[in-house]
Amino acid sequence: MAVYTVLDSGAFARIAEAFGLGEVHTVDAIPEGSINTNHRFLTSQGRFFVRHTTVRSAEDLRFEAALLSHLAESQFPGPAPVLTAQGAPFLELQGGRVSVFRWLVGEELKRPQLTAEHLERLGQELGKMHRLTQSFGGHRDNPYSAAQVQQWLTGLRRNPDVEVAQVAGELEGYLARAEQERAGGLEPRGVIHADLFMDNVKWLGDRVGAFFDFEMACRDVYALDVAITLNAWGFEGQYVPALCQAFFRGYQDARPLSPVEREHLFGHALFGAVRYTASRIRDFHLSPLPAEQLTRKSFRTYLARARELVALGPAGFLQRMGL
Repeated sequence: MAVYTVLDSGAFARIAEAFGLGEVHTVDAIPEGSINTNHRFLTSQGRFFVRHTTVRSAEDLRFEAALLSHLAESQFPGPAPVLTAQGAPFLELQGGRVSVFRWLVGEELKRPQLTAEHLERLGQELGKMHRLTQSFGGHRDNPYSAAQVQQWLTGLRRNPDVEVAQVAGELEGYLARAEQERAGGLEPRGVIHADLFMDNVKWLGDRVGAFFDFEMACRDVYALDVAITLNAWGFEGQYVPALCQAFFRGYQDARPLSPVEREHLFGHALFGAVRYTASRIRDFHLSPLPAEQLTRKSFRTYLARARELVALGPAGFLQRMGL
């Protein structure tokens, strides 16, 4: 959600016409994220979120649209995609593909606002979503596999930035540890969100209003989604026991973890910490985009998670989580 492709006024008019958005009143760029160019549209038909991607395939976008339709039919709160007049979930435009969603009401919480009650409700909704996706037939492989992360680290280890190269070498050791901890055993799988950060959840008061930004959704083990969400919400200088334990209470109220999921949870959390440290180095730390086009995120916050996990070890991690 950064400004990677500059769209002209003619492109905005074409988008509005193709998706039946009415007359465009205002268009505001949203300089956040790491992959897409996003805008906020205010039109005679209301407010919309408009996403332009140059990296996601037509199959990826069809998978996302089908998943959102499935969740909507199951009464799960999420974004409502707007289709073109021809019934397509995207429009080919300016070297990429445009998707449109109705603007979601609610607010995104900041870290100082978080309470154990928020984490418990978050866990309940994630567990509910995992139950509902068991009946979804669409398939998309996880594009961010351990092999992909290793490929990133191999390149970063050769970077002329001394700190980046050193961190990449450290992360390679953590990745090997994560894969060892995740090896063996069949874990429950299904479609996961894979990127449930704080800025991907809308709140209506003290309850979850919607999960959104499903662009990384894919089919993988559910425990990976649990670990990614835990890393995003339960860490503030350290893994905060009250927040983490509330999250797991809520999740297991909706969907109890199996023994093999508990056993592998540490490895998934460590993998997630390595994966996001590496991607933040690539997408933010090394990005040539100026500040007005990209809101940067520090890779060091996820490096701190990886180091904390290694210090805790599997037993200490499960104890901290109340598991």
